[in-house]
This record gives sequence, structure tokens and C-alpha cells, in this order.
Amino acid sequence: MSIGSTIKRLRHDKGITQEQLAEYLGITSRAISQWECDRTAPDISQLPALCHIFDVSSDVLLGIDIEKKNEEIKRYLSEANDLGNRGKFSERTALLREANKKFPRDYKIMNNLADSLVCEYSRKGIKEYNEVFELCNRILAECTDSITRYEAIDTLGAAYGYAGKKDEMLKLAKEMPRTNFSYENFMMYHWKGDADFKEFQTYLSFLICHTAQMIGISVGQRHDNGEFIYTLEDRIKLWKTEVAFLELLFPDGDYQIQAQLSEGACHFLCTAYLGKQNYEEAWKWIEKGADFAIHMDTYNFDVPHTSPVLRGYSSGGWIMGAEGNRSQSMLEWLSTNDEAAVLRSDARYESLVNRLKKVARKPLRPNT
Repeated sequence: MSIGSTIKRLRHDKGITQEQLAEYLGITSRAISQWECDRTAPDISQLPALCHIFDVSSDVLLGIDIEKKNEEIKRYLSEANDLGNRGKFSERTALLREANKKFPRDYKIMNNLADSLVCEYSRKGIKEYNEVFELCNRILAECTDSITRYEAIDTLGAAYGYAGKKDEMLKLAKEMPRTNFSYENFMMYHWKGDADFKEFQTYLSFLICHTAQMIGISVGQRHDNGEFIYTLEDRIKLWKTEVAFLELLFPDGDYQIQAQLSEGACHFLCTAYLGKQNYEEAWKWIEKGADFAIHMDTYNFDVPHTSPVLRGYSSGGWIMGAEGNRSQSMLEWLSTNDEAAVLRSDARYESLVNRLKKVARKPLRPNT
């Protein structure tokens, strides 16, 4: 449908005469007639006023197929999400740049492009985030959807952090709602029945992961002078608590994405006991850590949990970067790190390495 035909249809729908529309726009009724007969077309400067009068978007006025457009945007975002899940951030960024060029006013594409840039640049050590700042600030200046705005604030805050702009990051953080004002916290006691159970489990999965992460983060807290707030003995207890917390909740061993948290805690426990020259405890935790690493690298992303707490729910997959998977990272540490030298001299070392090699993404580099 031409723009003239669309104007005629919208004018009739609103019950407006050609003369009235001409008066609203400050032009002659003959000009309106010329538009509707497709002899001429409105000047681009008149489009905002026409959109306002008819209460429609410019896409509707210009006859753009909204459904087809939305399907194409959805396809772009789906492909971009898949690339991100596979750690292909440069490819994801390129695809979203293409999408942003084609749909320059779609805020979801802008958000995803900004997020992809943060993911790509942070892994490359890039400190220049001006493009991210521009995308996010444009969303905040123009977009009225609250969820999209919060997503932009979250991405912008991450960019400020990586760019070393702590003051801007802290200022932005104050614009985010506190935990007790979140949608999930509001709905916690109101989710009922089958229809709501998936959302309930999604929030529960988040809380489990978040609690384990907070325990791990607490271990690294330091005083202003740089000294650890917790003693080494307390840090060991906290790492063990993080592992025990997840083992208690997932007695079937179906940790899924949470396994990476336990693996990290086991690694820290191993190094702590190496420092204390308690090699048997160090072996205990590095072998348990290997179990968690192998689980991370081999579990089926689509198979749901079987342990009661999240039975029937799947947490989803994780992003494997170009440097390899969890087993690969553990192999690299075992084979090259000075702290692990005593482990390499143990008779159990070869068996441990062979277990990890079976699921590592790349061959083990020789120890230099």
C-alpha cells in the first residue's frame, strides 16, 4: 500500500476530512488530494505531524510490514544469542551491526549490540567504550520501556566498570531498583500453579547461583590496606561452605551451570592446602574440582535437573571462550603453574590429566 493510500485510510478511520487534515498541517486541501491520488508525497518533515495526528508509528504510515520486520529482528537476535552462547563475540558484534544498520531505531538491537561490544572488548582488554556509551545513552534518552532501559543501564554500568569510570558506574547503580523492589521479589509469594512454576524455578535457580557466588565473592573481600578481611582459615571454611551448599541442593550430582562455582572453590582450596603443605588435602580438592570441571564440559544443556530443588528445570548452557573449556583451563594450570609442581611429581598426576584430556577442547601444551 502506498503512503497516499495509507493516509486516505487513516484519515477515514479517524473521521477527518481533507480540509481538516490540511488545516492541521498548514497546507492546502489540494495537497492532501494530490497525496491520496499518489501524484505527490508528503515532505519528510511532515511525517512526525502525520504520525501524531493519526496516532501511528512511522512504519505504519510508510506501509512497512510490521510483522515481517519483527520476524526479521527476532531472527537477528536469535542468531546473535546463539553466537554469544558459543563465545563468538566478534561474529555476534558484526551481525548486530548489520541489524542496527537495517533497523536503526530498534532498541533491543541497540541493547544487544552494546552488550556484545562489552563482552568482546572486555575479553580483549580494550578500554575504549565510547560506542557502548552512545548506544546505551541513546536508549535511555529515547526508549520508554522500563525493562529495556534497565538492560541498558546494566550494560552501561559494566562498560563504565571496564573503562575504569568508577564514579559514573556508582552514579548509574543508584538508578537501579533495590533487590526488594524487583519483579521476582514482588511475585515470590504470588506464583501459584502450573502456569507460574517455570518462573518460580527460574528465580530459585538465580537465587541458588547468586548465593553461591556471594559466598565466593566474600572470600576475596579486602581491607583498604589490601589485606584480606577473612583469615586463611575462614576463607577455607567459606570455600568449603560454597561446595557443600551446592552438593546439598543437588544430591543427584546434576549441578549443571552451577558446577563452575564449585570447581572454582575447589581450585582455591587446592592452592590453600598446597601453601600449607598439606598435599593430601590438596589432592582431595583438585580431584573434586576435576569432577566439577568435567561435569561442566559434558552435561547436556537441554536435560532438566533431577534433584528435588529444581527438578524438571534446565539452567541452560555456558559460554566457552576461545581459550578452551573448564577441563582445558585446569590442564593448563596443572601443567604450567609453579604452585602445581608438587602435584606433577605425584603418581596420581597422570591419571588426573588423562581424565581431563578426554574432554579438553585443545591438546595439552608441553610444560615449558
